[in-house]
Amino acid sequence: MKFRAEMTEVVCMKQFSNIIEILSKFTKHCTIRICHDNIYFIILDDSCMGEHPFVWCVLEQANFFRRYVMVGLNQEFNEIFLEFEPDMMSKSLNFLKASQSAESMTVKLTNKNSPCLTFEIRLTSPTLARMCVQDIPVIVIPHKEWNSFVQPKLPDFDMVLAALTIEGLNDSLIRMDKNHIKQTFGVKIALPSMKFLRNVIERMKTLDNQVHVTASTNGTLVFKVETIMADMATHFKELSVINDQTGSSQKTVSARVDIKKLLDFLSSDQLNPRMVTCNIAHHKMIELTLNSQDVDLHYVLPSIDR
Repeated sequence: MKFRAEMTEVVCMKQFSNIIEILSKFTKHCTIRICHDNIYFIILDDSCMGEHPFVWCVLEQANFFRRYVMVGLNQEFNEIFLEFEPDMMSKSLNFLKASQSAESMTVKLTNKNSPCLTFEIRLTSPTLARMCVQDIPVIVIPHKEWNSFVQPKLPDFDMVLAALTIEGLNDSLIRMDKNHIKQTFGVKIALPSMKFLRNVIERMKTLDNQVHVTASTNGTLVFKVETIMADMATHFKELSVINDQTGSSQKTVSARVDIKKLLDFLSSDQLNPRMVTCNIAHHKMIELTLNSQDVDLHYVLPSIDR
């Protein structure tokens, strides 16, 4: 197996560092799937739909790398699966977010007594040029375990709530191809901004570790926590109902999810998303999707029964 890729755009290096930092908040261990056209970051969680991923992040390699060479397991299975610690990688790349001196970054699969992803970052200044090398230990995942990291098949969702930032809703919803998770839904409702929602949920976190999310076709969205001492709810009313294909007069769907995991996702707005959607399968799960120009992040939260 062989992998070597080079970035030369500062914006791409910072965005890559942001992605790894966000993943480090989700888990201690992450899998990177390296393919010819895309790079996937996959996180498994036994509590979320059994063996299926609960985080599925897709990067189109052409948007990040100037040079990209990879040779997989063999001609039939031309992919590479590696497990790594995102926190270690994030700390190694953290300085890229503030640095203006990074000229290029090369990442390659190496063997230094054990498999590693080696980052070679070339730094320049008016008087000095130097190379910073970071080795991130990885575990090569054997082919027999690849089925655990397949693209998840999610149920049909009863409702999707969408938040736009730059592009129109229709253009963003159409932007689904073979690399993206597909599902159907009957209702589309406008969603408040991620930053505003994060402030609301952070206050609720002081009361409980679970939040009940309810949405209805009349344009109402409710976040609620319930405790023995008190209940707290935030109601968003008269949100735009963009499309309703259910044919019913009114429909309400809800799911109760882990509040900390929801906050982890809401902190990923540093990726500058063009669109964020919240797909709700009644009493089953919530799937949160972030779409930016160069990355798609899918985050699945199972519904929790009291």
